[in-house]
Amino acid sequence: MWIEAIVMPREEESSYRPSPQRNRRALYEAARNESLQFRQRVLNYLHTHELMSAVKWVSEPGSLPMVTLRCHEQVLEQLRQAPQFEAGQSLSLGLQA
Repeated sequence: MWIEAIVMPREEESSYRPSPQRNRRALYEAARNESLQFRQRVLNYLHTHELMSAVKWVSEPGSLPMVTLRCHEQVLEQLRQAPQFEAGQSLSLGLQA
């Protein structure tokens, strides 16, 4: 059975430091690069742990370091155990009009 999982980087304990003011384009580009690098780390993890056969779809990078996967539940469980990721199952609302 395929489920939808959301993977984010695990937050580290650090105090908040506001970033210096930059223009919006630079902020967006920096966020996009961070998202692309995070997606690659998730894909590397999946390949290294031979989990790609249980993954049907991987989201494209956005402006947040977050990846959505269509995968089997065993993939979600492995990602939950990995110390570098926070992972959970997205809610299926099943709305009908």
